[in-house]
Amino acid sequence: MERITIELRSKSKREMLLKILDAVGIPYSSAQNPSPSGDKWFLESGNVELLDKGIADVEAGRVTRIKDVNNIWESIL
Repeated sequence: MERITIELRSKSKREMLLKILDAVGIPYSSAQNPSPSGDKWFLESGNVELLDKGIADVEAGRVTRIKDVNNIWESIL
């Protein structure tokens, strides 16, 4: 099996390509990039899971606040 990555910026071209793949019986998978800038880092599910975990930690108050950026270690210890 070979894999080809195609990045489409146009929704109409994406839909047309998917119709062609369906018509000729080529299986495919599609991933939407949640990054507005299209950063490929977000296409890795493990990276997104880490980000979600970090956001959950912040929302739950599991954070360390730095009171003095000029004296970080004294500030957090």
